[in-house]
Amino acid sequence: MSTTITNPLHSFAIAGAAAFAFAIAAPTTAAAYDANISFDGFSLNDDEDLLEQLIELDADDIAELREEMAEARAEIRDAVAEIEEAREEVKSAPGGAVIMKVALKTASTVVTTTANRVFKKVARELDRVERELADTRESVGEAEFAETTLLISVIREEMEEIKAALVELTDAMRA
Repeated sequence: MSTTITNPLHSFAIAGAAAFAFAIAAPTTAAAYDANISFDGFSLNDDEDLLEQLIELDADDIAELREEMAEARAEIRDAVAEIEEAREEVKSAPGGAVIMKVALKTASTVVTTTANRVFKKVARELDRVERELADTRESVGEAEFAETTLLISVIREEMEEIKAALVELTDAMRA
């Protein structure tokens, strides 16, 4: 009778690969199922008036929002690099690369699905707020109207940039 001793590093590498892949997807999954999506300075809570929140933000808040979105994109780029590093690390473990690929592919599906839900909700809310802003243009004043319109545009632009970064992430996960 022969006894096979399993390499504990092999098991650790495989478990680590799977955990890493799902850890990447977890924050996006949580955000998608959270009905209260928040950005710095405002929230898409069903209980709060988004238009009022946006009107209250000023140019400094807009700049801060841009900075935070740039940081989010940088974090996504870092995650792409971490995926590549993790792939290299698990190559030495028998079966590690296959498990990593399956885990990352599953995680990419979760990220894509949940991110799409979040982006659709934000887009719907921005469309609604834009209509509401147009209806109240006279009462909010031209300066607030212009600043709020700019903010909505900035949010849309930043959302598109985040979407592009997430596409890079999910492409890296599927590679």
